[in-house]
Amino acid sequence: MKEQSIIDFLKLRDYDIRKTQDARWIDQKCTPDVLSIVADCILELIQDDIEKSFSIKDVWDNPYTNENVKMIFSKPDLNSDFSMHEYDKFFLSPLNY
Repeated sequence: MKEQSIIDFLKLRDYDIRKTQDARWIDQKCTPDVLSIVADCILELIQDDIEKSFSIKDVWDNPYTNENVKMIFSKPDLNSDFSMHEYDKFFLSPLNY
């Protein structure tokens, strides 16, 4: 993705929270590091096929996701019993915004 494409995309919305009084999109699950890894995991999943459909479960079940989220965030394995509650918002929040 070229820099101008990113700039053009960011101009599509107004992120000034002084206007909306809604800073909810900037919560702990939507920080730049979380957005970055979720985006990276999606890009790994779709392999440059921007038309490919996927679900959050597809992202979650990808071994690349499991390996990198555990390594970068020191989180439990995505397949552990504890992980459902740990990761549901981790993946869903960035995709909702």
